[in-house]
Amino acid sequence: MIASSAFVLAALTMTGVYMQSNEQKAQDDGYTIDFTALENNVEEKGQEISDNSQGPNDQNSNDTSIMDNPGTENMADNLDDDLDYLPMEAGSNLVELPGLTEGDEGEEKEQDADVPAPQAETIIPELEDIPEEPQQPDAAPAEAAEEQQQEALGDEVVVNRELRFSESDGLLRPLAGETLIPFSTDKSVYFSTLDQYKRSTAMVIAAAEGTAVAACAEGRVVDIFSNEEIGHAVTVELGDGYRITYGQLRDIQVSMDSYVNAGDTIAAVAAPTKYYSLEGSNLYLQLTANGTPVDPEPLLR
Repeated sequence: MIASSAFVLAALTMTGVYMQSNEQKAQDDGYTIDFTALENNVEEKGQEISDNSQGPNDQNSNDTSIMDNPGTENMADNLDDDLDYLPMEAGSNLVELPGLTEGDEGEEKEQDADVPAPQAETIIPELEDIPEEPQQPDAAPAEAAEEQQQEALGDEVVVNRELRFSESDGLLRPLAGETLIPFSTDKSVYFSTLDQYKRSTAMVIAAAEGTAVAACAEGRVVDIFSNEEIGHAVTVELGDGYRITYGQLRDIQVSMDSYVNAGDTIAAVAAPTKYYSLEGSNLYLQLTANGTPVDPEPLLR
């Protein structure tokens, strides 16, 4: 009777352990227990339970039977012999539980380390948001005007001058000599070589060949030309619309667009042209205001 009870108890115990093992296996994959060895020792466990249920008088006999049968040693030792591994606690170095052991954590950290950190986005501004560089202004108008005013005459650099002239300023006499033909636009005068009377838009001053001709006023050379009547000639702009022309010249010492001051030598008196052969060598001197001839003689000083 006792043996049957022990067998039933052992069977229930094994069933509970088996169900508990299955539940643990579902929760902890990879941690399993082999119960085959326990089923082979059911009778021994039943005998042990029967011996433990005897009274105190039978204790010595049980101890003696245990001593006489070395195979019935401590139950814990038998269980250890039946198990094909040593029980280990979760979290020890020998038991690896997925998601719980340090090894898994290390692998997860290594995987996290392999994942590159998100890079900060580089914001590229649109073309319309980029401010335009300020353009360098062109040269100042004053500087440009000054550059235009500078002109090269050989090795000399000439800067434009502001020319001003009025009849009240007067004219410097270009050379000493008598007036051969006076200025006359309101009545005719006699020309000896032509042997005729006609109007005279200039004054003709007698002078020996080679006599230096001085500038009557400050001005800029605007024309150098030659014709049959007055020969080689130079026209100088005085300013405010006034111009003066020197004719019957040679050895011209000025150039186009050059500036002269009052008293500067312009040229020398040349031999007279055929239009003035009887009058002899002379200086042809004509003054105009905005193209209109003006009598220069009253202005000479």
